[in-house]
Amino acid sequence: MRFLTKIKLLISVGILVFGCQDILVEDPPSNISLQSFYQSEDDAITGLNGAYVNLYSVYGHNSSILYGELNADNLTISPIVPDAFAWDNFTYNSDVAGSLWAQCFSGINRANEVIKYTADIDFEAGRKADLIAEAKALRALYYFQLVRPLGGVPIYEEPTVGFDEIYNPRNSEQEVYDLIIRDLNDAVNELASTSLAGRINSNIAASMLARVYLYTGDFANALNMAKKIIGTNSYRLLADYANVFKPDYNNSAEHIFQIQYLSGERNNQMGPSFGPRAPAGPYNGSFWAGTTVPGNFAPSAEFMADNPQSYRRSATIADSYEHIDGVTGTITMQEVYDGAFPYYINKFDDRPAELQSGANFSVIRYADILLIAAEASNEVDPAGNDKYTWINMVRARARNGVDTDLPDLVGLSQDEFREAVLEERRFELAFEGERAWDLKRRGQFLEKVRAQGKNVEDFMVMFPIPDRQTVLNTNLSQNDGWD
Repeated sequence: MRFLTKIKLLISVGILVFGCQDILVEDPPSNISLQSFYQSEDDAITGLNGAYVNLYSVYGHNSSILYGELNADNLTISPIVPDAFAWDNFTYNSDVAGSLWAQCFSGINRANEVIKYTADIDFEAGRKADLIAEAKALRALYYFQLVRPLGGVPIYEEPTVGFDEIYNPRNSEQEVYDLIIRDLNDAVNELASTSLAGRINSNIAASMLARVYLYTGDFANALNMAKKIIGTNSYRLLADYANVFKPDYNNSAEHIFQIQYLSGERNNQMGPSFGPRAPAGPYNGSFWAGTTVPGNFAPSAEFMADNPQSYRRSATIADSYEHIDGVTGTITMQEVYDGAFPYYINKFDDRPAELQSGANFSVIRYADILLIAAEASNEVDPAGNDKYTWINMVRARARNGVDTDLPDLVGLSQDEFREAVLEERRFELAFEGERAWDLKRRGQFLEKVRAQGKNVEDFMVMFPIPDRQTVLNTNLSQNDGWD
């Protein structure tokens, strides 16, 4: 609670400082006053809390879902509320990544302030090193969110103090990954293995490193980091897949790192964004919720057709629901939408809270680590059996005791296992922000989205550097195809 209260304070400050600024990567005048602000350990902690604030925008559903899901083959726009048509059909302009750029570089600059100014404060050396390592891990997360969609971006390892310091050219993609890996390794080596909920510890840094290594194709290191987490025996799969996404199970043994929400104070809009909004006609009123919900997204026809029968499927998508009044009974999507919207995503439902959900947003959870270990093991040691142990743990939980669903995998060739684990990730991590990145790193992105009839050109694997940034900083080059 204390951490969330501090975050709320920093959010308010952030609105004042950054609310009207979406084109500059830093705010130099504020850094001059911030340098004099860093005088005590409490000041350093407050600054670090500020560096966490941007996670709400960068990892919240508006970014993770648009970039990682709607821009792939699992998710589509709701036929009732086509607010994100451009994202779903790759017709966005060259400034589409403007908000992501601004939020990530704001977070990077705040982390850099903590790293630089905390070093000069006089307090216990171990605590100082911890705060700096935590800030480095945050910097790595923000750069990871930039480099995957945009490729090489400018590297800033110092807070900006003057306008002449915000015009760096783009570094190479490899240089950005080198920084990410170095920062996360520093956090792995310095931080304790446990922390307050919502704060980064060494296990979280190692888990994120496993994901980074997987994405870059460094399977040996991905396997090492995933095995490190498995070997801690600190995490486990929850018995019921549906509970993973309910607020009553926030920060459970499956959740390695979550963005913290609190109903009525800092609300998670994930559920309402996926819940069906009432259409015009006899059902135009309160039925799924007591208030109108955004209802922006729907599962794609391909996802519904490909997702095998299992308990996990029923906890992910549904074709009916109980009326919110608790009296009317079950209403089918066919009744309401007459075939235009056959399924909705019920994975993140928090219907009692409606627009005030306190369900946390999972950045990474234990099921992902098991699947990273399985995939990396298949690349490092195709004949090994551990990969089956890890993937079958996930499948066993997904079938929930029904032996005919999702049987254990065994005896697959290396290529067959590659496809099997990619599909397992597709359905286990559905709508959690990873699908597009999985397809891109495996070279299947264009094939999958074109199979949906979308006109996607080769260069659209990468997003454009925001036009407003290339105007402000003439040292920035644009990604191929977006000129």
